[in-house]
Parts: sequence; structure tokens; C-alpha cells
Amino acid sequence: EGVLNEPAKQGIIPRIINDIFGHIYQMDENLEFHIKISYFEIYMNKIRDLLDVSKTNLSVHEDKDRVPYVKGATERFVSSPDEVFDVIDEGKANRHVAVTNMNEHSSRSHSVFMIQVK
Repeated sequence: EGVLNEPAKQGIIPRIINDIFGHIYQMDENLEFHIKISYFEIYMNKIRDLLDVSKTNLSVHEDKDRVPYVKGATERFVSSPDEVFDVIDEGKANRHVAVTNMNEHSSRSHSVFMIQVK
């Protein structure tokens, strides 16, 4: 995600979040949006919720429209970019990291950040 507090150094996720909310803020006030996010990691072939670390070994399913989702993953409703960034920081703090030959704080997992806008 780059550097969250420096727009020129932000990664793709913060840029997309700001863009999504920018479009929402320009829409008709009478329209209602529901934005929910989830954040999990795949580590040693297991899916673990980064927003509730007690949820481990989760599984991937498809809904009726064949859209994949992680069953049991925490979903947080958010209403601003700052709320999203707070959740990202919370999840990052729960990731598996360890020293590697490339980086002393390298992640040992793959993380997935999902955002749904309805």
C-alpha cells in the first residue's frame, strides 16, 4: 500500500480507496452506499482473518453468482477513507512476518484486501 500519509507515495489500494470515496462524495445525496471490507492472509496454505486472529483455517466459497468469498471472514462497514486505512493498519499488525535473506521484516504470507460497494 506504500506510504498511506503521503499521496505521492501511496500504493494502489489507498489510491483506489480515495477514488471510490471521491466518486461517492460526488454522487446525489439521496443515494445510499454500503461499503464493507475484509482483510485476510494465506499462510502455510491456511486462510487466517487479519481482523480477528481467532478465525483461522477459513475456506473459500462461491456465492450464487459465482463470486468467491471467504466464509467466516470479518466484514467491517466503513464510511470514510480514514476508517479504511485504520482497518488496513489493524490487519497489517496481525500479519505473519519473519526475517528473510531479502528483508528483515518480510511477510511470510500473501494478504488479500477485499472491498465491496453496494
